Amino acid sequence: MTGGYFNPDWRAKVTVPVKRVGDHWEFFYGGDVPVREGTLGELTINADGITDEDFRKRVSQELVIKILHEGARLHVALSDQSKKGARVGKWPEVFPPSVPPGTTRFECVTLGPSKPKSRQMDLVTVVEPGGLWLKLKGLERTELVGSTVLMPSGFATQNAISLNHALTLLSQAYETHRISNTGNVYTRLFYEEPGGRWFPLNDLREGVQAVGERKLLNDTWQHVEQVLGWRPTSPKKGKRK
Repeated sequence: MTGGYFNPDWRAKVTVPVKRVGDHWEFFYGGDVPVREGTLGELTINADGITDEDFRKRVSQELVIKILHEGARLHVALSDQSKKGARVGKWPEVFPPSVPPGTTRFECVTLGPSKPKSRQMDLVTVVEPGGLWLKLKGLERTELVGSTVLMPSGFATQNAISLNHALTLLSQAYETHRISNTGNVYTRLFYEEPGGRWFPLNDLREGVQAVGERKLLNDTWQHVEQVLGWRPTSPKKGKRK
């Protein structure tokens, strides 16, 4: 299970301590690591243990790419129960993929100006207009960093300080049945491709191998490949609940 939903790709995993011996890895307490040919895993080591400086830089460098500009719209998926499960308000013309179960409403927000003081300013050398950035650190972490957010017209609070804050405000307004008004911005916020279709932000973060016309996603991750020399992947991880 992951995120409260069934994950068909979930497999039990174990952590195995290993030690480099000669030209191969051995079980820390002695002997080979008996796994099938082609088995995939992740190796976590101290960076100063890497003897090739160029390789160390490649797997640890940080990369920041601006994906969306200030003024770009995002759709927020919400579970509004005021109509007893019926759709509420205006939806995208083409039904988006990967809409969270229980979604009955979409609200549109807009990326606003940059935050005056935040760690976002550490990502760029020159202060620039707001937007949405893809940030990668080697093969360890991929995240999206956004500017402030302009809430829908007529909303009680006109400005949110982040995507998470915007989602919380909208949830408090329309998901009154929920005890907690937090959520996953990567699965509940949708961006627009040039062709007019909407896709979850998680696609941008993970760089999914898209089929069809996904210019924004493909251009972003082609840039990543050109800089790093490969396309980082985000292995699916599941937790049993």
